[in-house]
Amino acid sequence: MSERSRYLSGRPTPTEAILVVEPDVLVRMAISDYLRACGYMIIEARDSNEALKVLRAGFKVDAVFSATNLGADMSGFELAQHVRANYPGIEILLASSVAMAAKKAGDLCDEGPIEKPYHHDVVAKRLKLMLQREKTQKPRRLQARPSGWTISTFLVTCQTSIRK
Repeated sequence: MSERSRYLSGRPTPTEAILVVEPDVLVRMAISDYLRACGYMIIEARDSNEALKVLRAGFKVDAVFSATNLGADMSGFELAQHVRANYPGIEILLASSVAMAAKKAGDLCDEGPIEKPYHHDVVAKRLKLMLQREKTQKPRRLQARPSGWTISTFLVTCQTSIRK
């Protein structure tokens, strides 16, 4: 049985939403498609500005998975600090290819950062563990979607499925 098959046997609740923040469209599409296949609802953002629009609009987000270098007004670290301060029920997972960034990311992520390049299975497993821990340790945050909005209406990037 493959690692992905073993993971998929314990699929997450389809209502768990992950905000994926990644400036590289190909990386963002690949990890988003993989996490969708694992059963997560995915909202994509190319930078911190788009991520903040999603959060401010009131969409239910259970976890933010973000690159550290976003090339926008705010780095992934600053985005994580903002999320931690303003949305305390949201889990944070950062990915970085820069070794020096690991310590700073470790201060913002309970489990420490994931190093780029990362394997999709590693991201999926880490998110699953974080969200399971959240269910047992914290009261569930209920956040309604803004009236008249749907995930597809507010999706901030073009979504294309990658077929294997």
